[in-house]
Amino acid sequence: MSNAYTRGLAEYIAASRYDALPRPIVEHVKLLVLDALGVGLLGSTLPWSERLRATVAATEAAGTSVVWGTALRFSAPSAAMINGTAVHGFELDDVGAGGHNGSVTVPSALALANQRGGISGKELIAAVVTGIETASRVQRCVGNIPHVELGFHGPGLMGTFASVASAACVLKLSADEVVHALGHAGQQAASLMFTHHGGMGKRLLAGQAARAGTFAALLAANGFTNADNVFEAEYGGFPAAHTGNRRPPAYKLAELTKDLGAQYNTPGALIKLWACRVPNHGTLEGIKELRRQHPIPPDQVKQVRIKLGKGYLQNVGWPYTPTTITSAQLNLYYVAAIMLLEDAVFVEQFTEEKIRAPKVLEMIGRIEITRDPALDSAGSAEGNPVEIELKDGTVLKTWGRQRGGADRPIPPADVVEKFRRVTGGRISRAVQERIVALCDRLETLDDATALIAAIPA
Repeated sequence: MSNAYTRGLAEYIAASRYDALPRPIVEHVKLLVLDALGVGLLGSTLPWSERLRATVAATEAAGTSVVWGTALRFSAPSAAMINGTAVHGFELDDVGAGGHNGSVTVPSALALANQRGGISGKELIAAVVTGIETASRVQRCVGNIPHVELGFHGPGLMGTFASVASAACVLKLSADEVVHALGHAGQQAASLMFTHHGGMGKRLLAGQAARAGTFAALLAANGFTNADNVFEAEYGGFPAAHTGNRRPPAYKLAELTKDLGAQYNTPGALIKLWACRVPNHGTLEGIKELRRQHPIPPDQVKQVRIKLGKGYLQNVGWPYTPTTITSAQLNLYYVAAIMLLEDAVFVEQFTEEKIRAPKVLEMIGRIEITRDPALDSAGSAEGNPVEIELKDGTVLKTWGRQRGGADRPIPPADVVEKFRRVTGGRISRAVQERIVALCDRLETLDDATALIAAIPA
């Protein structure tokens, strides 16, 4: 069987270079790297990160790759897993263009940089872009079927390909080696949506993808081969298996190599300003906009009516039951209620007390979330309708849309302020400003590991 698409993607990855990147892409990735470091430092302080570090420490000898903000060093795959889990650890990492890209590209690239002796800032930027472009095209190949219909965590699957592409860039794999690395990545890609109902498993999905992609690239670099048609194989190939082996095929192989190097999907990696799952963001922006237009005292809210497409309804619209902070961050009933009550959905809104507070549960009782089939094919950029009825009969309506796209960009100053906010309890203001300055001139750094060296253990 031909492997033209696997080969074409591999050749793009192997040939990727900083000098070909448009300036707006470079500037966006510099902010993405800063954001990943910031939310990673926040995530590193949380219980799931602590337990993951302890587990690896108990099962693996010391290595060369830094665990951010600690004195620990492990193998590159394990460090990528721990740091990727921390970045994804509080639902504040970027999302879009195929997945949660900062949590899988930056940890993998920097872990391998530690192992091989450093990479330049330009090389790090190119590695991140290559990872995003790869994952976004794999996602377009299979569409929404794995996530919406089959119950996989889409970013967990696609993140493995983002990671392996970034890792392959750092290791400077040849196109032949990248073909094998893509095969290893497809073989290891795994994620299941049941994790969003409780426990710590959801936090690990990005970390697992970062580990798998990093390990896949190292396997290929060391001559471990695989079949060369991970995308084309009709039985057991990644697209076929993750779209249900349908006949005719439900995937589009041409999307894997379409406009590679000419059309960039990287701007679609959106930086989050809400500490919750992205299908919730449209509603939160809608409530924020309605509050800007009209006072909405919480005690005057009679009913809130929200409509979502099928995929988003499955992802965030299930009936709320207080279980864990993880579950609350993913559930639209909770985040809409806390937004109405506190006008914020950030770190402070997720505590064991708040997720089961009587006033929150009472507000949830006033929220109605229903499916609108017309929204079934819509993504986060399209948004969703939000309607609030007050007790005096006033009905406020809007169409809530996530910020971060080309038509609703997030100012760089807001990203920097988010970084300061999430790292405020972990590092000093002087260290914050040093990291901000390093990211701002990332393309000038001879050694990008200076970013993590700046973080005190």
